[in-house]
Amino acid sequence: MNTRLTLLLTFSLLWTSCQPAPTPPPSTATGAATEQPTRTLTAAPPATASATASPAPTSGRSAAFTSVENAVESRPAETDAYAPASVGVTFPIGGQARTGEDGRARLDLSPDGTIIRIVPNTIFTLPALEEKDDAPFTKIKLFIGQIFIILSGGELEVETPSGVAAVRGSMMGVSYDPADGTMTATCLEGHCNLRNESGSLDLTAGQAADIRGGIISREPRAITDAELGDWFEFTPELDGLRDRLPESLNLRDRIPTREPRPTRRPKPLP
Repeated sequence: MNTRLTLLLTFSLLWTSCQPAPTPPPSTATGAATEQPTRTLTAAPPATASATASPAPTSGRSAAFTSVENAVESRPAETDAYAPASVGVTFPIGGQARTGEDGRARLDLSPDGTIIRIVPNTIFTLPALEEKDDAPFTKIKLFIGQIFIILSGGELEVETPSGVAAVRGSMMGVSYDPADGTMTATCLEGHCNLRNESGSLDLTAGQAADIRGGIISREPRAITDAELGDWFEFTPELDGLRDRLPESLNLRDRIPTREPRPTRRPKPLP
């Protein structure tokens, strides 16, 4: 009897364990994950740079010839051909000009009003005409000859193969002879500087300095009468600026009253 009961219970347990588990009802809880329909994503087109680059900022400064006498030529760049210069023509950054044996010219910088006088047998370029520390900055490369600067604010540098002459708010003349590399700076008013790899020398009104054989003067010297004569000869504006010259240096009395120059026939450039 006990044996039959035991077998019956065992058989019932085995039968129950073989039945499949009931399927649970679908969940209705809020936030349950549900299968989303499949969709194809379209990639956004890549961003493209603007085809037109922003123009470089400019200082608003310009240079133009306001006086041309006899043989004077200019060109927009050193690789271009020379053409006769004329009054009112803009002299571009990177432009080059040359004067003949009897040629001379005046170049005005705007809007600051700086005046550059170019003497005969001179070649130069204008590599920089910009703003530096919120003030006008101009750079000239002088290959041969002489220029005189009447600066109206800011700074101007004249570079030659021998050195650099700089003037700030005053008057300076620079000459360069490529035959022997001699460079001379004359400071007629204000503060000037002459420098190269051998040293640097500050100049004040009435002083001058030279670079000879690559060596700069040890100390400033006085402007000679001949150098003052060049200022008088090639810078007619000086007649109206005598009051700016310091009385203690007797510069104004050493500059004679201007006399009219004789008219000469221009000689063409080679």
